[in-house]
Amino acid sequence: MDQNLFGGVPRFLTRPKAFSVCVGKDATLSCTIVGSPTPLITWEKEKLKLTSGGRFKTVEDGDVYRLTIYDLTLEDSGQYMCRAKNSVGEAYAAVTLKVALPTEMAQRAPVFMVKPTSARVGLGGDVVFLCRVAAYPEANFDWEKDGRYLGESNRIKIVSDSDSSTLKIQSVRNLDSGASYCHPGQLVHGGDAAGAEYKIPHGGGRHSASSHHTQCHHQRRRGLHL
Repeated sequence: MDQNLFGGVPRFLTRPKAFSVCVGKDATLSCTIVGSPTPLITWEKEKLKLTSGGRFKTVEDGDVYRLTIYDLTLEDSGQYMCRAKNSVGEAYAAVTLKVALPTEMAQRAPVFMVKPTSARVGLGGDVVFLCRVAAYPEANFDWEKDGRYLGESNRIKIVSDSDSSTLKIQSVRNLDSGASYCHPGQLVHGGDAAGAEYKIPHGGGRHSASSHHTQCHHQRRRGLHL
């Protein structure tokens, strides 16, 4: 485009458009700017300057200027500004980008990716069960045994993050026989559970444990500390 036709202070012929996009997608903000001398273009988010690198890429194509953000996160939501400046003056355009979880993902019940599996243990040994799920929002894990909520104690260790949980029972005793179940959601909400049952054989020998899948109950269990 002939800059002589649009001399002077920078002008926006087209401005970035506001829109909503899902987490994990890419977003491109675009605008057309003219001015003479050719203006310097910068992009900002909430007054912080953005430059090419990592998940951000800025492109100049003639009078068209673009900012692309890859692999969007919820934190990328907010107001973005394109600023154009030359020796004559300055102009800017602001736009709001909204990043959200897909509705179908936000409503999806937890899906088991790894269920507690069989184990072999004798009296005095340790047993470990792992549960991993895919869920939106993030899972909130609970473990239960014999209908009671399992809490941590000197012998029971539970380590959980956003998508997995590990139950470790140390120094196994006869009273530890039974089924332990992993619930990837709040027990009061109901839903699926997966567990493994193990038995301590007479004489303290080794044994096999089998995996189970069940529907969790709708009321929270009483605490059980072994």
